[in-house]
Amino acid sequence: MRSIALPSIVVVGSGLAGFGVLRELRRLSPDAKLTLVTLESGHFYSKPALSTALAKGKTSETLVISNAEKMIVQLKLVARIGRKAESIDRKSKALCTTGGPIPYDRLVLAMGATAFRPEIEGDAAHRSISVNQLDHYAYFREQLPDHARVLIMGSGLVGTEFANDLITNHYQVAVVDMLPLPLAQLVPPAVGESVRDALASEGVEWHLGRKVVAINYLGGRAGYVATLDDGSNIEADLVLSAVGLRPNVALAQEAGIDIGKGIKVNQYGQTSDPDIYAIGDCAEYQHGLSAYVTPIMAAARGIAPSVLGTPTEIRFPPLAVQVKTTLLPINLLPPARDCVGEWHRVESDADGDKHLFIDDGGVVRGYVLTRDKTEQRMEMDTKVGELA
Repeated sequence: MRSIALPSIVVVGSGLAGFGVLRELRRLSPDAKLTLVTLESGHFYSKPALSTALAKGKTSETLVISNAEKMIVQLKLVARIGRKAESIDRKSKALCTTGGPIPYDRLVLAMGATAFRPEIEGDAAHRSISVNQLDHYAYFREQLPDHARVLIMGSGLVGTEFANDLITNHYQVAVVDMLPLPLAQLVPPAVGESVRDALASEGVEWHLGRKVVAINYLGGRAGYVATLDDGSNIEADLVLSAVGLRPNVALAQEAGIDIGKGIKVNQYGQTSDPDIYAIGDCAEYQHGLSAYVTPIMAAARGIAPSVLGTPTEIRFPPLAVQVKTTLLPINLLPPARDCVGEWHRVESDADGDKHLFIDDGGVVRGYVLTRDKTEQRMEMDTKVGELA
């Protein structure tokens, strides 16, 4: 029987969530056996930086903050890099991988999410590129010709940031989205209009309220032609898909663990199996999915002591988001999905706009700050946090 004082903990996934919880575990327990299992390279990098890497002159190599070897030494890890987690034997408490079974006392699933691929017709539909990890970005850069025309499917956070990054670096950009405005699920319409106009002024071509129904090769020359649902066509050298992510739940689901949109966890990050935890993009917390940096780090601080035997409730701060659109900087805190209320523009001047989401009880539950007013972020986080 293994010692509870020196547990064997297996973490699946080498993204911010995986390394975040590994760092906290090592800080709290210098002697615990920590095993990292990942299908990726094991390098540590910032996923949010992928959509702004062009402007910062970054390549897939220079996006790496710490390579795998350094992370292994720093955190004293047993690393199983390039291994796929195939199944969980909950009875025997072993993670079955392509390199054989790995026993655990506690298992942490930090498996992230996979880019959603909409059903699209055409002989080149499969050639659209999604950028959700470092090797995806490397492929994207390999396929991106100088001064290319890029079609982006999706005008959410990632699609809009890529549009900003590409247009400010001398690429031509067309964006298609079924919704009427960019960032439509995060900001009030007036801010969406401002984002649309700011990027359009630099050359972004918007096709809003439309969707791509087919992508085909252009005959006799490089590039593609995308057909929209109104019959119009857009020619492009490359198609980037940014239509959303789906939490990776298959491993947990096949093991009989409760799932919803993600892997369901309680206030400690525990799944329906008390020896298995989930964190990051694959996890569904009690308030829902939280696919951003702030909740991942907050969850790591709660999950690590819980895994080590001291149940610690995850304390989420206000889950603010920075939209990295240099043409119109934005900081925002979206209200909870079930919150009933309205957006109100309370400030609008040369420094930018300030919008507050006020619920039916008159309480501020969210905000959007643009341009120089983004400097009010900490003040607004504190104000909303005090009311939570």
